[in-house]
Amino acid sequence: MNKSSPFFWLPLVILSSFASVHAVASSTTLTLNELLEQVDSSNPGLSAAREYNKALQNRIAPAGLPDDPFIAFGMDEIPYGEQSPQAYRYQISQSLPFPGKLSTREKIASLKAEAAEQETATRRRELKVISIQFFYRAFYNSHAIDLNLKLQRVVRAAMQSAKARYEAGGTEHHDWLLAKMELATLAIEQEKLKREQVWLHTSLNELRGYPAETQFQINTMDFPRVPEPIIDVNFNSQPELATLDAQVEQAAAEYKLAKLSYYPDFVVQVMAMEPRAMGEMENEQSNWGVMVGMNVPLYFGRKQSKLAAAARHEQQAAAMDKLYLNNKLKTELVNASQSLASAQDLLRVYETDVLPSTQLALENAQSAYRTRRMALSQYLALEKIHAIQNLELVAARIDVELAKTRLNELLSSPPLLKLAPSRPTVFGAGNMGDGMSVSDTVNMGGGMSTPNNSAKKSLPTDQGGNSGMGGM
Repeated sequence: MNKSSPFFWLPLVILSSFASVHAVASSTTLTLNELLEQVDSSNPGLSAAREYNKALQNRIAPAGLPDDPFIAFGMDEIPYGEQSPQAYRYQISQSLPFPGKLSTREKIASLKAEAAEQETATRRRELKVISIQFFYRAFYNSHAIDLNLKLQRVVRAAMQSAKARYEAGGTEHHDWLLAKMELATLAIEQEKLKREQVWLHTSLNELRGYPAETQFQINTMDFPRVPEPIIDVNFNSQPELATLDAQVEQAAAEYKLAKLSYYPDFVVQVMAMEPRAMGEMENEQSNWGVMVGMNVPLYFGRKQSKLAAAARHEQQAAAMDKLYLNNKLKTELVNASQSLASAQDLLRVYETDVLPSTQLALENAQSAYRTRRMALSQYLALEKIHAIQNLELVAARIDVELAKTRLNELLSSPPLLKLAPSRPTVFGAGNMGDGMSVSDTVNMGGGMSTPNNSAKKSLPTDQGGNSGMGGM
């Protein structure tokens, strides 16, 4: 076949199109594991913290070395007059700190690097918790959008049914108008959910260091059906405690260095003189000499003693900080364990009692509405409750996973996110005549705050409001 013929290139174009479509499709789906890998490798704040750690590591060795030697060269013994005998003088001096000072300084630099490394580990843990919360929140938002669209289809079908009955001589005109109003309410809620979805996706892009406009879809996930046992947490692996351990050791080394500052440092100086043969200096010989000096801590009452007192107070403060953090972590462990147990209990109620009962009631309502034994407002209220309870079920499953994350990545001040309500949505006096009473449905939480860390950070701020399907 002639290569200039379009039939020769057409199969290749089709194949390349399929390949590009597949590449785009694979790049627009984001899983939780992919998100965590990207945050760990690409988050600018975390990358900056790693660079600071490398800088501190490179400062350890110089801290244990003495000052560079001082070397001088010049001309000496130059009198005025026509005959100018002269000599060349060579000089080198080296400062020698009192024994123990250099090793203590090196230890302090090493402990600073270790503390920074553990702070980065804590920051990494905080970012992981925040990323998981944002991912689940985006997954929940996506599920809410799908349920909203499904409920719109149900309301639209019921509205058409009511309209057909009215045109056939029935009395369902009020129900038709009511369904139309409910459809408009659902459409407004859909727009709110989509606006929140944009904010959640840009926040996820910010966390993983991607451009804000990067498009992707949240991958669907299967939640484990069997509750896992409460996780046994080992405090020895806590980076926050390790940071305080390093700071306590550093404070002790600072105190030792402050006491060593009472002792003088020494300076050793070697000099050599080489005369130049000019007139009277022709018979002079080269010579050399050695000098040893030391600094005198003359102002120890206002300098060294104050430095030692400051270091002692810092040592005591670091010890109290460690005790406070240890108590705070133990409290968080108890609260996180209780949160997991409560989330598992709530999920069990939804799966075994709430949803099966509501599903049975909905089936009966559908049958009753078809036979005109139930008003459209009552039927739509049941459909709405069923949709909200399905969303609450997803939120309850997410809360279980978030509670597990809270235990696995134990933090003294974790960013908290709770999606499930404290009680299910139930029937009662409310919307749509005798419709429904919405519980504290799917509170998006005021948590998800960014980690408070001394290192530079780049995290999204929580600007999304409460949403879900409470307004449906």
